[in-house]
Amino acid sequence: MNHLEKKGQIRTILISVSILLVSIHTILYYISTVGTDKILQQGVRFLLTVALIILVYNGKNWARIIFLILFGLGILGALFSLFFREQETVLKLPFIVMIIVYSLSLYHFGVSESYRAFATYQNKKIFE
Repeated sequence: MNHLEKKGQIRTILISVSILLVSIHTILYYISTVGTDKILQQGVRFLLTVALIILVYNGKNWARIIFLILFGLGILGALFSLFFREQETVLKLPFIVMIIVYSLSLYHFGVSESYRAFATYQNKKIFE
């Protein structure tokens, strides 16, 4: 593994952890505002997020495309919540964090050379 591939691997892991933390926070926020009625639904959503992260880590292009679409929608939802929900500024901070994490994810998985190099390395590793 060369330097660029290693950089892509490290950034992929760090962004994946950030995505999982945002997802956990979203679940906790949902439970605190709506209640525990749909906790099973939230658990399934979290497990699907973990599965998608694993597939993206393994270099699956279709999973990367799904990620890009979902992050784009997540950014739009967070922007909507940021500007159109009547809340105190402190309560809007998680939406700002979500926008930052998802934007970094869009950049990393969409156009980053280091991720492309790492994904190519992962795909070569599978076929060897």
